[in-house]
Amino acid sequence: MKQLLFIVFVFIGTFVYVGCNEEDYAINRIASPENLSATRGDTSVFLKWDKVEGTAFYTLVRGLKVIADSLYVESYEDALAPDTLTEYRVYAVDAMGWRSSTYASDSGYLGIPNGIIPRAPIKFEASVDDIRGCVLSWTTGRFATSYKLYKNDVFYADVVENQFIDYDATDVPTEYTLYSNNYNGISQTGISATGNKAYLCLDNYEKYEDGYVIQPWTEIAERTQYYTEGSPIVVAGEAYSGSKQLIIKEGKLQILHDWGGALYDGYYVISFMARKENGSFNVYSTFGTNEVYSNVGEWTKFSYKTGLIKVGDTFNLTIESKLDNMNLLIDDLSISYIWSGGF
Repeated sequence: MKQLLFIVFVFIGTFVYVGCNEEDYAINRIASPENLSATRGDTSVFLKWDKVEGTAFYTLVRGLKVIADSLYVESYEDALAPDTLTEYRVYAVDAMGWRSSTYASDSGYLGIPNGIIPRAPIKFEASVDDIRGCVLSWTTGRFATSYKLYKNDVFYADVVENQFIDYDATDVPTEYTLYSNNYNGISQTGISATGNKAYLCLDNYEKYEDGYVIQPWTEIAERTQYYTEGSPIVVAGEAYSGSKQLIIKEGKLQILHDWGGALYDGYYVISFMARKENGSFNVYSTFGTNEVYSNVGEWTKFSYKTGLIKVGDTFNLTIESKLDNMNLLIDDLSISYIWSGGF
């Protein structure tokens, strides 16, 4: 037993000795560089930093890429610098190859030589599925400091960022054209894209079979559904648009936006086309609407705007035809969003 314990102690002692003499990890790292500065030039970015005593060489990183791994002086000219703001980092490395645990950093980019106009933007995209408006995004044009945006060939906005939301967009496809800009002028060519604002929901009843009865709690869009009474039915015929319409007879159609509430602060507009040659129908809502209409012999548009809705708020509107036995025809029911302007 004593012999076994002796062997164990010898083994532990040997392990501790080896561990203490292991030099694969440097506890005392070399000091980090300080005061890195990136100076913008017309064709290069010039970098310099303070000397670190005991340094074998320096490693310089631009963004996520090592651009110099064996620098023996405290300066560097980056002739391949980008023309967009980029972070530079410099590390000190000792004779054992150990890099400083921290670094000095600064950001820089190329200057724009006099007379050089910017290149046109690339990958210009315009959305068709955002209820807030038409979202425009693009990739930077070389030497651009800002952009000029045109809407249907008419100047619309000066933009600094690489994204712009046209809150005044409609559901009609619209052409946008974008030019790069700097203090030397604008790009010789622009780039165009077509987009539009999306409805929160649009139901023209074309997706239903002829004779389909709209059931209570039918989902028509995200967070939006119908509640019905009296079995409103989809019927092919002389619709306002397309080939089908909804008929309400002794019943009601309620549009509910309450499964989770509104996604954005703003105003919401519920619109629909209606026709009822004889008799009357009611429209009422949770945001103050309470109207009675009679003898609407031609297709007529009805629109109702909510008050300011905050994120998570709910609202609904009801179309009711119960006072007579005449058909109320409904088509192109929609909900659209109006930006509140940040208030």
